[in-house]
Amino acid sequence: MSADVEGHKQRVRDFLRFLGHGDVDGLAQILSPDVQATATGTSFMSGTRGYDEILSTAGTLGAITQNGIDFQIVSLTAEEDRVSAEVRGESTLTNGTPYNNEYHFLFTIRGDRIVKISEYFCTKLVEEAFAPLMLQK
Repeated sequence: MSADVEGHKQRVRDFLRFLGHGDVDGLAQILSPDVQATATGTSFMSGTRGYDEILSTAGTLGAITQNGIDFQIVSLTAEEDRVSAEVRGESTLTNGTPYNNEYHFLFTIRGDRIVKISEYFCTKLVEEAFAPLMLQK
């Protein structure tokens, strides 16, 4: 496997660690300023976000969880400039509600920066668990 592909996979591992801990500074170092992240579905978290919105959302996620989100990689597949990550996330929200979701992320990486993220997850669970807390922030 090429060094680029292994480096891309490491970027994804870093992204998930930073996001899970609400580490805005870490994310800022690996996201391209022109990054676009699209979350599918129809929840309030759905839509396309740019660099500043991604960082803001990450900070909010850190603030509404007791200890962040523990992202566990189920599978990681890379080819050319893309990395596919199947992920499980486990967390407890500040109000004591468990938040455990399953995700698929498709990342595009240019150089050493993430330039595109497509995210798929259970939007119903997000609406039920996150919405009341995030809308208060």
